[in-house]
Amino acid sequence: MDNSLKGLILAAGVIITCIIVGLGFYVAREAKNTSNNGAGQISGMNSEYQDVNLALYDGLNVSGKEVAGLIEKVDFSAISGFSIIVKTGSNATPGRTYNKTNVTASETTFAAKGEDDYISPTAQFLGEVERDGNNIIKTITFTQQ
Repeated sequence: MDNSLKGLILAAGVIITCIIVGLGFYVAREAKNTSNNGAGQISGMNSEYQDVNLALYDGLNVSGKEVAGLIEKVDFSAISGFSIIVKTGSNATPGRTYNKTNVTASETTFAAKGEDDYISPTAQFLGEVERDGNNIIKTITFTQQ
């Protein structure tokens, strides 16, 4: 009787240990899924914030100083295929395109005063936002008024 009681206690201990280890693995798996979902939501909110930040220029009249400031502060490498087109009074047809190939984080090259692509700080520009098929902002065009 004494040996059978010890055997039952040992079996119960093994079963309880297996249940606790199984619960631990379940909780760890659920925590991983929850953290992955949270990271995905944060990433989505970050991209939405970026869109909101740029979407406000749609139909907005801004000064040349603000256009130049936007070109300098936008991280073109963070937004795939994003560009800003500036059409000045003397160069309204094609405009000058600013994107990750011609704007680096340390230096933005603007046209000098008197050149066709010069962005006058006092000039007024009308912004127009263009989106792709996925409703992601791909281009902002500023046309001098």
